[in-house]
Amino acid sequence: MLQAGGLESLPADQQRLGRIMMEHEQYHNQFEIADLLHDHQYDFDSEVNPFVHIAFHEIIETQLESKEPIEVFQFYNAMKKNKISKHEIIHLTGFIFSHLLFEVFKKQAPFDNQRYKSLLRRCKDRKPHMIKPFLEREFS
Repeated sequence: MLQAGGLESLPADQQRLGRIMMEHEQYHNQFEIADLLHDHQYDFDSEVNPFVHIAFHEIIETQLESKEPIEVFQFYNAMKKNKISKHEIIHLTGFIFSHLLFEVFKKQAPFDNQRYKSLLRRCKDRKPHMIKPFLEREFS
């Protein structure tokens, strides 16, 4: 497993991914045996796919860093005012993103970036604990 001090040895584009993986200690064993898990089908209702989880983290962190779409950055700042940690804000943003990504697979349609931006704008004024129920109603 990559050790924290070894991140600097990675190319710049892989350092973020390495840091995200290091932040998720609960998945370290699965990362270590990833080659043995390549055929494992994760049960959506009872298991978290650690590889998808990390990919979502990286997507959201990239959006935050680039401020593209700007609504991700605005949502982040609104949630910070609610005293939510960066990690939890990334999870909330990923929760919004995942609903739209699921629609891509379900409907075989392109990702709806305008709806993503709209949902981020509509969620930024909500209390964090109200975002998941709002999205469940929005996508039911």
